[in-house]
Amino acid sequence: MEENLALRIYRYSEETFLKLRWKYTTSMNTPLLSMIGDAREDGILISDKDSIIYANDTIRRLAGEERGDYPNPDQMIRSILRQSGIDDQAEIAEILGPLPGMIPLRGKELLLQSPSGEKQWYELSIQKREDGKTLWFFRQITRWKTALAKQRESEEKYRLLFHGGYDGIVVYTISSTGEPKAFIEVNDIACRRLGYSRDELRSRSPLDIVPPRRVGGILREVKKLLVSDQILFETEQVRSDGTLCPVEINAHRMMLGDRMVIVSISRDITRRRRDFEIKQTAYRQIEENIEQFAILGDHIRNPLTVILGYAGCCGDEAIGEEIRMQVEIIRGYLDQLDQGWIESEKVRSFLRRHYR
Repeated sequence: MEENLALRIYRYSEETFLKLRWKYTTSMNTPLLSMIGDAREDGILISDKDSIIYANDTIRRLAGEERGDYPNPDQMIRSILRQSGIDDQAEIAEILGPLPGMIPLRGKELLLQSPSGEKQWYELSIQKREDGKTLWFFRQITRWKTALAKQRESEEKYRLLFHGGYDGIVVYTISSTGEPKAFIEVNDIACRRLGYSRDELRSRSPLDIVPPRRVGGILREVKKLLVSDQILFETEQVRSDGTLCPVEINAHRMMLGDRMVIVSISRDITRRRRDFEIKQTAYRQIEENIEQFAILGDHIRNPLTVILGYAGCCGDEAIGEEIRMQVEIIRGYLDQLDQGWIESEKVRSFLRRHYR
């Protein structure tokens, strides 16, 4: 009977085990129950007034005693708290003080240290029975605390990546025909750039934040994500005040849990557009200046030919010779302008190849 009972206990939760351990502690010899209790990572202590009825191996290791018994539960618990550096009298009183009105202590987290120096997190729950017995249950929660810390770290990294930087990020789903649905997540940059609160922006879709003339283009681009994992294009977004913001969209298709989502990263390219327009204006001016150089040379050469003709008819050989000398000097300057035009044409060709 006892062996069958132990097998059943092994399949039960710790709560069931504790109930059975409590029930059979004083009524029968329970070596298998003790063996199962000692195998647990949780600490279990059952006391009756000033005596210890049962303490499993975990409790004994925490108290620094493997075999012998402490004279009473108060000393055992104080030893555990002292070794763990818990010396706050209010906290000790909360654990060791009386339980008025039979109100149990539940879920108090403690970082306990064994004499070997090993630290583990436990969740202490204390329950006092009407018959005077008290159950101290130290649930081992180190793995849970570690997982929780990693989860918080991951969440913090997510917040830094998602809400940091200079790019707006929105997440949305698309229908089977490629039509974008409402946003399911938006970052702070997107909200500030567009002038919406988080709730206001999440109630919209990508089609709601572009000018009407751009809707068709957005639909064409988003539908590409049905067959492609990533797209890159430029468009404009409409702020809440109606002004336009030119952006570059880098959208990725990925799985979030069991559903496909689109993560769209938008970069404000207002400055890039402005710099491009300034460059284009400068290039146009350079081209106009180069063309003017070529025209200017022809305009000057034609009058020089006429002046040179009049020099031979002036009747004064000395004056005529001086005029011819000055004409040749001017022609030399024009030849330099022509050479400069050739070099300028090379510059223009370079600019066309690399900056257009």
